[in-house]
Amino acid sequence: MKRLISGILLLWIAISPVAALADAQVHEWIGHYDMNHDGWTGTLTIEDSRQDCGASRWCHLVLKYRDPQGRTFMGKIAAIDDKYQHMVFYIYFPNNTQRFDAYLFSWDKNKMAGTTYWEGRAFGFFAIKQ
Repeated sequence: MKRLISGILLLWIAISPVAALADAQVHEWIGHYDMNHDGWTGTLTIEDSRQDCGASRWCHLVLKYRDPQGRTFMGKIAAIDDKYQHMVFYIYFPNNTQRFDAYLFSWDKNKMAGTTYWEGRAFGFFAIKQ
C-alpha cells in the first residue's frame, strides 16, 4: 500500500508541472499578431492599458485590428476562460460587429486559432504573434 501511494504521489509530481505550463496567463495574450480570418488579413493588437478597472482579470486589455489599407477598427474582449486559453472578442467592422472565439495554443503561446462568425456562418481564423 505504501508503494502504491508513493507511486501515485510520484506520478502526480511528475505530471503537475507539465500541466501547469500548458495553462495560459492573461499577459500571454498581449502582443501584435499577423491575423488571417478566412483569407482576410490584418494585424490584431492586444495591449495592456495599465488602467485599474477591477471588473475582471482582463478588463485592462485593449483590442484593435488594422486592415491592409491601414484602417483601424476597435474591438472588445468579452471573456477569457478555460484557464485563460479561450478568449471571446468582437471587432467593430462597419455594418458588422464580428465575433471571434480564439484559443491560445497550449505549448506555443505565440499562436492562436479559432472560429469567427459572419452573417450567421462560421469561418476559421488564425493569428501568429510578431
